[in-house]
Amino acid sequence: MKKAISFSIIVFCILACSSCTKDSTSNTTPSTAKCKPLTESSNFNSTSVTYTYSYNTDGTLAKISYPPYNMAVGYNATSLTYPATHTPGLFDSTNISYTGNIYTGSPGTGVEFLTIDGITNRYYHVYTFSYDSKNRLTKVITTTPNVANDAESQLTIIYNDQDNVTQLKYEAYNGAAFVLNINATGYDDKPSPYSEIKNWRFFMHVGWSNYDPAPILEALSKNNPLGFNITGYGVNASTISRTMAYTYNENGFPLIRTNTNKNSSGTYSFDETYTYECK
Repeated sequence: MKKAISFSIIVFCILACSSCTKDSTSNTTPSTAKCKPLTESSNFNSTSVTYTYSYNTDGTLAKISYPPYNMAVGYNATSLTYPATHTPGLFDSTNISYTGNIYTGSPGTGVEFLTIDGITNRYYHVYTFSYDSKNRLTKVITTTPNVANDAESQLTIIYNDQDNVTQLKYEAYNGAAFVLNINATGYDDKPSPYSEIKNWRFFMHVGWSNYDPAPILEALSKNNPLGFNITGYGVNASTISRTMAYTYNENGFPLIRTNTNKNSSGTYSFDETYTYECK
């Protein structure tokens, strides 16, 4: 489920590693096979979660399901819906409607309706999207027109010539103003697990202000990130950073990603594993 989390949480929640790595190269001839993810599992912070993906007959993404709420995400051409958890006090459902086809298009805005205990807050978040000449997402502005003094922000996205994100720049401008930079330290030359899902950037199961920026780097980049560090808002690259190492299947898609995180409290590692349907 997409999470609406304050950008300041990133500084305190994310752990990462200190090594800075450059783009890797490979002598292996890349496979032409196309692989779509079937499952994605993580043991982050000793809490295991598995996302399961299913597809329509035309190959487009149909559903994402995951525990502990067994929530399914249903899609059509212009909206996403997260059905009810039936847990009082939690989100009953979230719906985001886009001004454009999220399978093939580049919507200009997305409007989020949030329902809690049967009461719907319309226009809870409004997302405004900007693109460059290569149709790469370059800016996401988040506003909360019906929630006074709630966090509003701008995410600016910078790419290199290989269509990989080099920096995510968060700017909060409602409430406590600050700037936070997520600086990518390198990429491999292999396909992302989501490279065969059209417009995964709108389907990813995190929000634009998620406490862990790795899924956003993945969703917007052609290849797999090798690490990042965080600067700004009272931190620097030596205190909060992450490195990532991969094992791949015969088609070059990641099977396991091992993440090594570092902050001032020490280091911590966790794995993410993937299974695919390849054709």
